[in-house]
Amino acid sequence: MPCNSLSARAFFNRENFSRFRKNKNEQATDAAIVFYDHACPLCRRAMLRLKARDRSHRLVLLNINGPDFRADEWGLSYRDVARALHVLTAEKIWLVGMPAIRHVYTQVGLGWLLAPSGWPLLSRFAEFAYRYIAPNRYVVSHWLGWQTSGDKCHGQACGIRHG
Repeated sequence: MPCNSLSARAFFNRENFSRFRKNKNEQATDAAIVFYDHACPLCRRAMLRLKARDRSHRLVLLNINGPDFRADEWGLSYRDVARALHVLTAEKIWLVGMPAIRHVYTQVGLGWLLAPSGWPLLSRFAEFAYRYIAPNRYVVSHWLGWQTSGDKCHGQACGIRHG
């Protein structure tokens, strides 16, 4: 069953989400949680650049390959979350793939850059491109000359844990 079809309640619990509060005075619901692959150079560069523009603190980056990350705590499988970018919005709505990317860009004031990827004629192309790039993100990173963190690279398996 895809993430978008399950209720947010199945994924959201106050204990998990409250870990990401920036300070006592801010509402935990002010930020979107971005589940991204920090081991992937392409993903890491994109997310860190977006986070640098995030002056309103609307994004919380969560490394899916971090030692403390457990997909099951969020009602996800690691396999699914590793296949595509997942975002849990401030409104407790799950977005996956291109909708997730558009949301993240919108949160930092760059939504206009990806707005065409949601238009009827271009959305099919954007989805097709994403379905190719996401599973091949390590290869694409290599083509761009970006190295992965550490020397744990073997084709597409750079830094990806299995389980």
